[in-house]
Amino acid sequence: MKTALTTCLAAALLVAAARAAEPAPAAKHKPNPKLAAMKPHSWLRIGGAPPAPRGIMAYSGGVFDSEHNVFLVFGGGHADYWGNEVCAFNLKTLTWKKMYQPDAAARYTNDNIDNQKGKLKDSDKPYTRHSYQMLAFVPSVKKMFIWSGCGPGWGRIAPTCPSPRDAWYYDYAANKWELLTTGGPGGYGGGTCFDSKRNCIWALPGTSWPKLWKFDVKTGKWSRHAMKPESSAGVHLNLVYNAKRDVIFAGIGNDGKRSYLIHPNTIKVEKVDTRRYTPGGYGGLALLPDQDAAVSLKNGPTMGVFDFGGKRWLPLPPLEGTPKLMGYAVYGRFDYSPVDKAVVFVGRAGTYAYKPPEKYDFPALAKAAEAAAKK
Repeated sequence: MKTALTTCLAAALLVAAARAAEPAPAAKHKPNPKLAAMKPHSWLRIGGAPPAPRGIMAYSGGVFDSEHNVFLVFGGGHADYWGNEVCAFNLKTLTWKKMYQPDAAARYTNDNIDNQKGKLKDSDKPYTRHSYQMLAFVPSVKKMFIWSGCGPGWGRIAPTCPSPRDAWYYDYAANKWELLTTGGPGGYGGGTCFDSKRNCIWALPGTSWPKLWKFDVKTGKWSRHAMKPESSAGVHLNLVYNAKRDVIFAGIGNDGKRSYLIHPNTIKVEKVDTRRYTPGGYGGLALLPDQDAAVSLKNGPTMGVFDFGGKRWLPLPPLEGTPKLMGYAVYGRFDYSPVDKAVVFVGRAGTYAYKPPEKYDFPALAKAAEAAAKK
């Protein structure tokens, strides 16, 4: 028995040693040299605007597709732009591509619109809509997820600006859409994030006192959960999921003062400190997983950082080169690329990258904020 055990142990050690000697798998993508050369806490214009009319920027969101190293933008709707194409920004080449031609505006008629499925009857794609922050990239299926939003609202199309209760996947590699369900939450200006621990998507509709919705990626089904205590939100809000702390973070609503943490296991809500900085609902919110922090860009433009350890928002000092938003909101077109360790923002005037410092000095930022408040 002792001999057999010794033999097995020796064999196991040999296998472990052999595995340790193997080279680590190569990274799927390499950092872009232009972004790698950026100075910490700086902005850089890295590309033009998406190859679509400027109206696509008015109410549209986007997500960073980490599987294919592209930033995807989808939206339009209302009177700003009728197109329902996906535009992709390649982080390797720093170039834009229109993935397909949009459904023609002439096809948007009362007889050809299906608001239950959120599409034209003669189309295999979701129709034009304000997509806000109602998108998320799902690494487990390598696809972009969208739900509801504010649909077509021009001319004599009825109803005006519907909010379909649909949900879709977009597969960048196949350049195809897939309708998932028609029975989920509806509304506009909601927030969305992917939960890597539970392989699910959390969605918070843009209403005054919403329930938190959960989309199970494996089963393709929605479930609704009451927050404890019941908490207000308001339209135009952001969600991110911090896997390190297993918590959903909400930069909520137009005034930002209702920013809070949501604990997925209990759906309990915990308020955070917004005395020094309030994230705007029209703004963007990006998780910085390496720093246990989240960064905000809001119309103004001003920036702030959230310290998960201290549960507080802190303002960032004014920074030269910060994109001028010119009245256009940020929404979901503000997301983090872990390969480049930079936040990408798609704006009306072009595509920009923000390089955070290697580590924010939260005590120093808090001290500077206190000193500024006393002036």
